[in-house]
Amino acid sequence: MINHSKEMVAPCGMNCTYCYVHHKKKKNCLGCKMSGDNKPASCRTCKIKDCVNNKEIDYCYECDEYPCAVLKRLDKSYQKRYQESLIKNMSIIQSNGMKHYLDMEKERLKCPICSGGIKLAR
Repeated sequence: MINHSKEMVAPCGMNCTYCYVHHKKKKNCLGCKMSGDNKPASCRTCKIKDCVNNKEIDYCYECDEYPCAVLKRLDKSYQKRYQESLIKNMSIIQSNGMKHYLDMEKERLKCPICSGGIKLAR
């Protein structure tokens, strides 16, 4: 089942629940905000995560420079590769709160036949 929790939402707005490493049977990643060696190298050396940590904020939208050039580039890449907008996710969270965003995601991934949560491919 999918873990719909705020801990799974990265500072950039990516929902770590969808990451293939999170769904590995052995040594799965627990999300961007959690520490561990199971993360892909790109996550361990993430400039955005370092930036929010240095600024002592939780999410990019809390920054005076939001959306910065780094986030815009990442957003463009995610829109192209995954049809997912990190900036749109951040906007939803900023405007309506984390609970609303997580409820939307849960609804979006609900099975249309049984209303159960869809298990993502591993």
